[in-house]
Amino acid sequence: MKPTPSTPAWGPVACLLASLLAALPAQAQDDRAAERAARRQQMQLQQLQQQVSQAEAEKARLQQEREQAEKQAGERARAVARAGAAEKAALERARLLETEKAGLQQRVEALEQAALAQRQEAAAALAAKDTELARLAAALQAQTGARDEWQQRFGQQVRLVTECSEKNDRLVKLGAELLARWQGKGVLDALKQREPLLGLGDVQMFNLVQAYRDKTDSEKFVPRAARE
Repeated sequence: MKPTPSTPAWGPVACLLASLLAALPAQAQDDRAAERAARRQQMQLQQLQQQVSQAEAEKARLQQEREQAEKQAGERARAVARAGAAEKAALERARLLETEKAGLQQRVEALEQAALAQRQEAAAALAAKDTELARLAAALQAQTGARDEWQQRFGQQVRLVTECSEKNDRLVKLGAELLARWQGKGVLDALKQREPLLGLGDVQMFNLVQAYRDKTDSEKFVPRAARE
């Protein structure tokens, strides 16, 4: 005959098993909740890491933009400084150009005045030259008239001298002819000249002398003024 187990020996174990069996669904449910919470935390952690990465990238981008902005600001400041220096240099150059312009204007005015004075002087000199040329032309015309008159007088004198020379030559010939006839006169001619009765020799001699006198008178040189 088998012995019958006693109730007090199996009671606690059964209770423990019953409690364990009763606790298993709740534990499994808690494990699933914990797993879901862990996954949520993992996802949140990943999101936080992603946000941190994005924030760091944004920070780096902002830092780069800041550096670029600072660089651009520096370049703009340098450009402004260069523009200010260029403007200052341009103003100085404009002032120098104005001064140079004023000097050139004064020089142009001085040159214009000098040119005007030279033109006036040249006009006065030209007028004086014209007056001198007119005087010289009148003097030349007078000299030309006087020269023509003297040339005419010279021609007249040449003709008169030629005429005088020709008459002198003829007078010399008449004198030579008269001398030859006187030398050829003989004793008979001398007796005839002194014949007292009729005086024929003296008449012939008178006629001969008169003929030679007429010849010499015709060959006598008379100036043109005396003729007129």
